[in-house]
Amino acid sequence: MLRVLMISAFVLGLSAMTCSGEDSSRSDLRRPTALAFSGDQKRLYVANRNGSIATIEWANRRLVRELQLGRRFSDIVTLRNGRVLVADEEAGCLLLLADRIDGLDEIGSVKVAPYPVFLCIGESEGGGEEDSMTIYVSCLWPRRVLEVHYADNVLSIGRTVDLPFSPRNSVCYKGKLIVADGFGNQLAIIDRASFRLDHAREFPGHNLRGMLVTPKTNRLVVAHQMLNELAHSVRNDVHWGLLMSNDLRWLEADAIIRTDSDLYKHGHMHPLGDAGDATADPSGLALTNTGRVVVTLGGVGEVAIGVEEDFSLRRVKVGRRPTDVIVAPDDRHVIVANTFDDSVSVVDTQELIETDRISLGKMRELTMREQGEVLFYDASLSHDRWMSCHSCHPDGHTNGLRNDNLSDKSYGAPKRVLSLLGNRNTAPFAWSGKTLSLDDQIRNSIKLTMQSDLDPTDVQVEALRIHLWSFVPPPPIDEMRENRVPDLVERGKAIFTSRGCVACHVTPRFTSPESYDVGMVDEKGNREFNPPSLRGVSQRRPFFHDNRASTLEDVFLKHRHQLDEALDDEERVALLAFLRSL
Repeated sequence: MLRVLMISAFVLGLSAMTCSGEDSSRSDLRRPTALAFSGDQKRLYVANRNGSIATIEWANRRLVRELQLGRRFSDIVTLRNGRVLVADEEAGCLLLLADRIDGLDEIGSVKVAPYPVFLCIGESEGGGEEDSMTIYVSCLWPRRVLEVHYADNVLSIGRTVDLPFSPRNSVCYKGKLIVADGFGNQLAIIDRASFRLDHAREFPGHNLRGMLVTPKTNRLVVAHQMLNELAHSVRNDVHWGLLMSNDLRWLEADAIIRTDSDLYKHGHMHPLGDAGDATADPSGLALTNTGRVVVTLGGVGEVAIGVEEDFSLRRVKVGRRPTDVIVAPDDRHVIVANTFDDSVSVVDTQELIETDRISLGKMRELTMREQGEVLFYDASLSHDRWMSCHSCHPDGHTNGLRNDNLSDKSYGAPKRVLSLLGNRNTAPFAWSGKTLSLDDQIRNSIKLTMQSDLDPTDVQVEALRIHLWSFVPPPPIDEMRENRVPDLVERGKAIFTSRGCVACHVTPRFTSPESYDVGMVDEKGNREFNPPSLRGVSQRRPFFHDNRASTLEDVFLKHRHQLDEALDDEERVALLAFLRSL
C-alpha cells in the first residue's frame, strides 16, 4: 500500500533558518556534498552534509542565503517542473522544495527507508506544469532501492527491491535501472516495469562513485578504483599503479543489462594518473553536451577533463576533497563541490583552469577527529598519491576485496580488507592479530601498505585514531528492513552460545584478543587468525580471510564453519537471524 505524505510546513521539527549573504559569515562546517541548478538555471543550490542548502546567484557567482532544513543531506536533484528534491540521510526522508525567485520554500516531505544516499529521476509520465514522475532512491544500509512517485506536489512511496549489496549511484537505461555497489565491485540491473532484480554482476573495480550513460553512443561510463590482489604493497607495485589504480571505464550499456554479454567487448579505459603523478578516489562524474567528461578526484583535490578519444585526461587543481560535479548552463564550465573546503569551484573545461572559487561561509577550527577525517581521505599519505585510507575502506567500511600486504608478515597470501566500522576496543588488529595497538596499525598501513614517502607524525596518527574510534558498527540488516523476529533472534543467540561460538567471538564486542586455528590455511601456511568482530556482520560480504564464503549462509551451509555437527534448517535460520541482529 502506498504511503502518502501530504504537503507539510516542517520536517522532523526542524524549522528553516535563513541566512543572508552577510549572515553566512558565521563559522561552521557545511561539508558540501551535492549540487543542482534551479529550474530557470539562474541559481545554484548546494546541499550540505550539515543539513543546510546554500543558494548562489549564478550570474554574479554570489552566495545569497543558506537554509537550515534538515540533519544530513546526501543528494539534491531538480525535477523537470522546477521543484527541488533533497535526500536527508540521517533523517531517512526526502524533502520537496519549491524553487522561488527569492529562494527555496519547503512544501512537502516523505519518509523513506533509512540512509537514502542517491536520487535518480526516471522518465516523465505526464505533461503540463506538474509533471508526474518516478524517482529511484538508493538506501545504503537497508541494501534497498525504492520508488518515490511525484505528482501534483505530493510524494508517495511505491515498490522496493532488496539487493545483495549496499547501493549508491544509479542510472536509467532502456527500461532498466543500473545500480552501483556503494563499497565493492557489484552492479545490479533492475527491471523498472516489474521493479524486480534482473541480475547482479561483478564489475572490475570498486568505489563506483561516478556513473552515467552517454546519450549519443550509449556508453556506460564509470569512475572507479581497482585493487589488484596479485600485486604486493611494495614501493615498485605502488609506484607503477599495479596495486591500486584509479580509472575511467567506458563500456557498452547494452552489454551491462544482458546476462549473456561480454562486459569488456568494445570497452576501454582511461587511467586517471601516471607513475610519479598519480590520482586517487574518483568521486563524481559529469558529461557536457560537447562530449567532455569531467571526473572529480577526491583524494588529490583535482578534476580530470577530456573526451573519450583522448589518450589521457588533463587535470585541474580545485579544493580539498572534490565530490559532486555538474555542468553549468553554458555547457563550457563545470561546478565542483569541495567538501573539505566548504566551497565550490568553477572550472573552464576548454581553458582547463579554475575561474572562480565561491566560499560557502567561514569554517570553524577543526576538532582533532575532524582533522583525522581529512587525513583519512588524503592521498598524500601514500607514495605518488595513488590511494587514501578511503580507497580500501570506503567511508570506513570495506571494499570486500583482497589485498596482499605485510599485516601477516609475509607476501603471497592476500587477505580480505577488514571493515573499520566499530573498530574501537577490538585490539589486536589485522588477520594475524600481531598488531597490538591501533596506533601501530595506522603507522603500518601508511608506511608498509600505502608506502608513504614520509613517516606519519604523532599528531597525524592521533587524529586518525580518534577519527577511527568514531566509527560505529553498521546497523543490522534485519533492523534496516524491519524484518527482525525477536523470538527467532533469541533462539539463535542460544545456539550461538551452545555451539561454542562465544569462545572466539566473546560478547559484548564479539571478538577476542587471541588467534585461533579454525581449520583454514592460507597460501603461506598460516593457520591461526584473529576473529573479526561480528558486530555489523550482516553488512559485509564475502567472508573469511580469503573470501571463500560468498554469503553468511554459506559460512555454515557450505563451509560448516566450526561445526562438529551440522545445523538443521531451523537451527541455521535461527543462528543467521541472531547474526543479522548484531
